[in-house]
Amino acid sequence: MKIETKKNGAELTLIIEGRVDSLTAPVLESELKAQWTDVTKLVLDFTAVTFLSSAGIRSVLLAMKHIHEQKGTMSLKSVANNVREIFTMAGLNTVLNFE
Repeated sequence: MKIETKKNGAELTLIIEGRVDSLTAPVLESELKAQWTDVTKLVLDFTAVTFLSSAGIRSVLLAMKHIHEQKGTMSLKSVANNVREIFTMAGLNTVLNFE
């Protein structure tokens, strides 16, 4: 997995590439925690995410919980159909914002 970070004031965008699974999800969480100070808008760009495991879902939920505590917003951008189906099967398609 590769992560590119873009921060513009209170907006943080993480462009994620590859698999988000039990091996890579801790890297995603570390990057989020290192960058999310004073962030009120979080965008997770899933354009190049090819696979998402339950560990990846946990990372996304951790981010969502934190950003909601900050009274901010989070969205998932360009989620491929196969990855979106995983969110749907987990029942998260109604609580996550998709762009």
